[in-house]
Amino acid sequence: MHSGLHGRGALFDTDPPGLVARLVGLCPFQHGPTPLEYAKEPPFVVFTGGPGLGKSAVLGELRAAYEGHTPLALIDCEDGLFARPPARRPGEAWSPVSQAVLTIAEQLAEPVAGAGRIAFPRLTAGLLAVAAGGWRDRDLPRIRQEAERILLLNDTGSRVAGFTGRWVGRVSTRLVDALSGTGLVVEPIIEATLEVFSEGVTPTHRRLRKAATWYRDCPSAGGNPKLGLILLSGHFRAGGDSRTHAERYLVRALLADLDDAYTGAVQRTHRPGRPVVLVDNVQATAGVGLIGSVLRDRADGIADRVAFFAGLRGDGHPSLHNAARRALPEVARATGWEPGGTVSSHALLVPLPPSAAASPQAVETGR
Repeated sequence: MHSGLHGRGALFDTDPPGLVARLVGLCPFQHGPTPLEYAKEPPFVVFTGGPGLGKSAVLGELRAAYEGHTPLALIDCEDGLFARPPARRPGEAWSPVSQAVLTIAEQLAEPVAGAGRIAFPRLTAGLLAVAAGGWRDRDLPRIRQEAERILLLNDTGSRVAGFTGRWVGRVSTRLVDALSGTGLVVEPIIEATLEVFSEGVTPTHRRLRKAATWYRDCPSAGGNPKLGLILLSGHFRAGGDSRTHAERYLVRALLADLDDAYTGAVQRTHRPGRPVVLVDNVQATAGVGLIGSVLRDRADGIADRVAFFAGLRGDGHPSLHNAARRALPEVARATGWEPGGTVSSHALLVPLPPSAAASPQAVETGR
């Protein structure tokens, strides 16, 4: 083990491989390939326990083990970033889950050893549709800033100097130009987005065209991607169960884009192992929405390639009441986990016992 998290060998051992190596497919810190325990769907692992048991420390160790070697993201759902909308952004066009999806994608996009940046064109289209629901006040600097941040999710590190910056600036200008008249601007923004996505012959434009057509399969879209995006935006603004449904589509878009980065023999060769998403304080709103979306899609047979690990304060959560539970020593060599017929059975709870290296600071902060 790298940093002396004593008592956590069941997670971080490499010979024989512990839980982390078997779910990610790479040995922590060593980065040599190791067989996957689950070739198709791994469990969504949730570390549980009260204050001071080192849940955050384990997630931090996971980040240190794989950062720069496989796509990786770490969010803390109790961070103020997920508590309220940014300044001047209307609440009907923002939620903790949409912010979490954007933040995770930005981190996963970073290049890793042997492979370049990952693009998220499906997520770009969905987030633009959602953001447009809050573009009524014609606050052009804010609108341009929001649009450009989302559009940068398509940056693949082009070798043409300045290409991405010029393209993002040009597209954001087109979107701002679509803000004519008063009232809701979702439809003209979506029209402008689809027009821009359809132009050009570069790999970026081909990805964008493919991404746009993905939304034709939204329920009630009737094969029309424009209608699919309009419905997505409307459901998000409606709040309640409709928003939950829209958030689920944003999470699905994120994972579908990530799947593209691993499709094909060349991509798999350059991207060994699985991408890793770490979610601390998953009991907070952003975490509940995120884990609910992932588990429901997995239960519906919609696969993804991600190794999810989360930290949960306490021993359980109502949305995880059918999850399997294993003591830490029980997962050292195999989990014995199989999903059942319920959504929450696709998760695996692993209570953390006290670590010999638990620090007084960790105990005081409850992490």
